[in-house]
Amino acid sequence: MVDVSGRESLELGVRGSLVQIWSTQPYFEIIGLKKLVLSTNLDFEGDMFYRFLTNNTRRQFVVGTMLLTMALSAAPHVVKGQGYGQPTRQTVGNGTASIDVFAQGLTVDLLTTERDDGDLTLHHRRSLDGGKTWRAPRVIDTSLKPIALASRGNEPQIVAHNEHIVVHWSTKGTARFGAGPMVTAISDDAGNSWRLGSNPVSDDFSGPQNFADMAADDKGTFYVAWIGSHDGPAGRALEVARSRDFGKSWEQHEIVDASSCACCWNKMIASRDGDVRVLYRDYGIRDMALASTGNAGESWSLDGTVGEFNWEFAGCPHVGGGLATATDTKGNEELHALVWTGHSERHGLYWVKSTNGGSTWTEPRPIGGERSRHADLGVNGQTVVAAWDEAWGIWVSLGRGLGARWSEPRQISRENHVASHPIVIQTGKMFRIFWTERDEFGVNAWRSEALVTE
Repeated sequence: MVDVSGRESLELGVRGSLVQIWSTQPYFEIIGLKKLVLSTNLDFEGDMFYRFLTNNTRRQFVVGTMLLTMALSAAPHVVKGQGYGQPTRQTVGNGTASIDVFAQGLTVDLLTTERDDGDLTLHHRRSLDGGKTWRAPRVIDTSLKPIALASRGNEPQIVAHNEHIVVHWSTKGTARFGAGPMVTAISDDAGNSWRLGSNPVSDDFSGPQNFADMAADDKGTFYVAWIGSHDGPAGRALEVARSRDFGKSWEQHEIVDASSCACCWNKMIASRDGDVRVLYRDYGIRDMALASTGNAGESWSLDGTVGEFNWEFAGCPHVGGGLATATDTKGNEELHALVWTGHSERHGLYWVKSTNGGSTWTEPRPIGGERSRHADLGVNGQTVVAAWDEAWGIWVSLGRGLGARWSEPRQISRENHVASHPIVIQTGKMFRIFWTERDEFGVNAWRSEALVTE
């Protein structure tokens, strides 16, 4: 029995690693190992912290030290911290390591990273019918700038405007866990041919740039947001840049928030020309926060917390969120978000909306159960679509009347598969949900399903 009553945290040494138990959080962490498997229910893949959900109804945590030590001794793989019964992040196995999707009406561009015994390759596909059928995949040459990191939540990204497409990935560097700078590749012919582009900061930049997202506004200005190294209190910062020539060059590089969470992905949207927002996890109080520009990145503002939980946590939960815009029946813009918190009294996934540009938000509404975690959402007319992973499956719920009435959640992923990290895109009047899943043989693959909301 380990008693942490009255203490902020307790650190235990186990086989060269550090087990840190927090008295105020529903987690304990293992820091210092890169490869770890505890069981089929505690299966993690990652590069920063390995975190396990515990019973936080009391301030005492029972840690089976013998079982933990045996598991550490036998562990051949690493996996990133989910809790017992939570959907696991994809293991390091063959198949699809990561996905990203960008939609322009019925034109959908899909970027996947495929793993084959340690080799990572980048594949692009385009669909002209909303994801029903796909052109043959094209391999994007990454041999000059190899992919360093490609896992769900920290994956290569894609953005497009008409026939112009830009993708990026993190190449190998000298930062922790081999993280390095972004590399971009450009196509001006709908993905038939590719060439290397420039780094959003500068071509001689060598620092790590991770957990990025990209967006495009109506005029075809591309935007990118990422987490980079910084001298501030967190050691990490939210940074942005833009391109007005479809990725050939980048400008308006800016540090928007000098202290952000180090390893939670960002969500970037461009609702109309020059109006761009980024949902990211803050530092210190680990609630989600909003940054925005109304002038195409000439200047940015910090708009405050999105869903105020006051979650104090000296670690990183590896969870981002979902963000979308909507128009109400009077023509006014609304912001809708899905945010996750590890707060001991409100642990789980929540939906919130704002009718004043993010200045204030509604009272958070729970989505799914306590095990709901990685999520995304979209809006079509007066219907909000929420998708999330929970209990090894992908679930969806529809919020009619812009969230006034929510349907019962239903599972759309297959049984006997471990599915996670849904992505919601709008294709005309329909939605298509993408996710990755692992089968009984440990092979990872991407899947999608159309969702009719009208």
